[in-house]
Amino acid sequence: MLKSKIRFGIIGCSSIAERTTIPAIIRAKNATLQTIGSRNIDKSEKFATKFSCRSYGTYDDVLNDRNVDVVYISLPIGLQEELVIKSAKAGKHIICEKSASTSFTDAKKMVKICTNNKVRLLEGFAFRFHPQHKQIVKIIDRRSFGRTFTLISKFLIPMKETSQNFRFKKELGGGALNDLGCYIICASRIIFNSNPISVNCRLFQKAKNNVDSYGNILLQFADNQYAFGVFGYGNSFQSNYEIISNNGTIRSNTAYNIKANKKPIINLRTRNEEKTLELIASNQSKLMIEDFCGVLRHEKLPLFAYEKDLLYQAYIMEKSRLSNSKNKIIDIKEI
Repeated sequence: MLKSKIRFGIIGCSSIAERTTIPAIIRAKNATLQTIGSRNIDKSEKFATKFSCRSYGTYDDVLNDRNVDVVYISLPIGLQEELVIKSAKAGKHIICEKSASTSFTDAKKMVKICTNNKVRLLEGFAFRFHPQHKQIVKIIDRRSFGRTFTLISKFLIPMKETSQNFRFKKELGGGALNDLGCYIICASRIIFNSNPISVNCRLFQKAKNNVDSYGNILLQFADNQYAFGVFGYGNSFQSNYEIISNNGTIRSNTAYNIKANKKPIINLRTRNEEKTLELIASNQSKLMIEDFCGVLRHEKLPLFAYEKDLLYQAYIMEKSRLSNSKNKIIDIKEI
């Protein structure tokens, strides 16, 4: 059991690491920033200077640092499997940015090696740690809300295609499903508290690249519950979901990447009431870091089973890709 503050090493000087995760580690009550690694030493030095971190170097420098307990991996999706495996073999616990892998086969290999090396592996869907979703689930569970049967979600961002962006490179795991559609899958599993039994997914490409730029997905759950999602690049920004029951609706206006200083707004409508709930602002990345560190220190049970959740997420993603390639509905069985 780890008793002191959990010491983090950063693998990958990405924009999300700079903008969100490293500041969250610094602010977390039970974590500390130990070292920063990049393929480019100048970049890791720049990050280290910005965040007042004394240690920096290459990826291997991070993995060889005995003072590192956890690595946070933020690389193009297609490159993450190799670093997860190397980190596990180095005895480091791991938080890996979503999507953690490009295939179910890779995900199984990652989890197996982490398990064999007795390290924990969390896929970094920080949004699920935001208190607004727990509040929404509480509302769903109220008898007055009725039977929940539909989730409708959009995750659209005004990102333009550039040759430098890994999201538009197939060999690096690019594409809207891996980058955005994965959130909708994850959210539906939270709301329905189960895994889907089938998926119908359609992905579309622009002429300039060979990756999916936008898509839609229909997930069927038990008891005739459905989740429908639309995701893609080049649109006006939308990050929301709406839950429909036989007695009302709940809407999260900023579901997936809400800023730490922004108060989430939930709109609730039932036959008997209509109101807007303004919740307190929360840093979802900080909460994710603190939850993971608390589990490593045996202070708390995990919010969910990290490795099993990663496997099911990767499995459903795989079935979604298969649905698109076969142009048909694909059944999803238990793993």
